[in-house]
Amino acid sequence: MSLNIPVLNVSRGFDNPEFIEELSHACEDWGFFQLTGHGIDQGLREKFFQAQKDFFALSKESKLALSRNEENFWGYYDKELTKNKVDAKEIYDIDANLDNLNRERPELPVPWTAELPALQPIVLEWLAEVEQLSLNLLGSICLALGESSATLNPFFLKNHTSFLRFNYYPSVSERRAEPGDSLESNASQFAFDELGIHPHTDAGALTVLAQDEVPGLQVNKDDTWHIVIPAKDGFIINIGYMVQVWSNDRFKAPEHRVLASGEKARYSAPYFYNPSYETICTPLVAHQEDSHYKPISWREFRSGRAAGDYADIGEEIQISWYRI
Repeated sequence: MSLNIPVLNVSRGFDNPEFIEELSHACEDWGFFQLTGHGIDQGLREKFFQAQKDFFALSKESKLALSRNEENFWGYYDKELTKNKVDAKEIYDIDANLDNLNRERPELPVPWTAELPALQPIVLEWLAEVEQLSLNLLGSICLALGESSATLNPFFLKNHTSFLRFNYYPSVSERRAEPGDSLESNASQFAFDELGIHPHTDAGALTVLAQDEVPGLQVNKDDTWHIVIPAKDGFIINIGYMVQVWSNDRFKAPEHRVLASGEKARYSAPYFYNPSYETICTPLVAHQEDSHYKPISWREFRSGRAAGDYADIGEEIQISWYRI
């Protein structure tokens, strides 16, 4: 079913009262919205998506040489689990903290490929733009909650744990072309719905998604799955559990999923805007007795979620565990 999410134009400014009111309604009613008028150059967006396509066009051998693992979660992967079910996609995860990326010897280095020398500089340029966009948008959410726009800045400046993900959803013909490959061998696990990503909610603060023109993302509202038709040059935004906690349940992190691609492959690039590992997340309420949640360590919560990406660990860590 298609009942499209709100489309908000931010060209009036991130502190514009009309925008803040529209944002508040979108976060309360959907937890999802599209953002236009953001000012990020279309030429950069085109170069960025071409770099992503070039990456996934590399040979399987080249991509596997860049594989992530439990010691370093940056890199390529094609067996990710969502809610303990295999997704029909390939991914490439990149540290989005520019301070880390610019270090000569980062603790967890991103495995860049020498086959695509233009990839790293384009990604760095893109990250600078979407980080600023995310910080501005977080400030708008604070205003919608009646707080100063800078209220949450200390959790995100410098030491944020954000990351960028390249998503590639192969077409149905590609998924069936190579019997015995990882997607084909796991086909029975997603054959019922042919899901690219199984239903889930996002753990962090904000997800800022750029995607191509091929629809696939769906959001669950009123027990019905609604497909999101992407606005040209826009970003699809959804709030995560940490914003749900900071808002004390005024804004809810929405459940969403992605259909596996049909005849056309699909590309998307979510930017997961996450706080520093030192963050202890508690609702922004004047009196502690009004809080719906116990304090949440972002390090603990994120680590619990990440562990479930690699193996079926039973029930995934849930926000409900922290409810008072």
